[in-house]
Amino acid sequence: MGDPVIELHLVVGPMFAGKTTHLINKVHELVQNGVPIDEILLVNHSSDSRYDNNKICSHNGCKMDSESLNKLCQLDMNEPNHCYTEKQYLLIDEAQFFTDLYETVLNIMNSRRTIKKALTIWIFGLDGDFQQKPFQNYSRLLELIPYASSITKLLAKCYICNASAPFSKRLVASNSQILVGGTNIYQPSCFNHLLLDTNSSNASAL
Repeated sequence: MGDPVIELHLVVGPMFAGKTTHLINKVHELVQNGVPIDEILLVNHSSDSRYDNNKICSHNGCKMDSESLNKLCQLDMNEPNHCYTEKQYLLIDEAQFFTDLYETVLNIMNSRRTIKKALTIWIFGLDGDFQQKPFQNYSRLLELIPYASSITKLLAKCYICNASAPFSKRLVASNSQILVGGTNIYQPSCFNHLLLDTNSSNASAL
């Protein structure tokens, strides 16, 4: 018998690109392919309570039960006989908010290699903030790229021209890098309309 498969997959993109919907669809796909639901663990960051607590919620209203955590190390997936050690799939939403993302994910992968238990990790998150910069909160999401078996970049539709939108544009005046919100605070944008003044009288015509 060969070594157990241990894989990491990254799904990134701007807000409203369908990352959480992609996560929920992935869970449905796994279950349809015969994976028991109790072998799948969903995790969301505790700061994301826009729609529901202890649930992963997409912008279009789809929901799934999840663990709501402030730090990934709270999972204790490396503890012997812990219920989480039996999980074969770990799906993490809003990954950019976990300040211990990089170190904990690698620790989990290395631990699974040591105990020879298969694990597939799917990470879903923003690849940049409203200024198109990596999050400076030690999540180090982009530094996991060299360890990933696959990287998927999802795109939204520009809120003005409907072109492909790889960016999250902030509509309110705030310099805080982390500001949780919905369409009242952010809209997806193409490059041409990224720096457009949302109060400009020409905005709707561009």
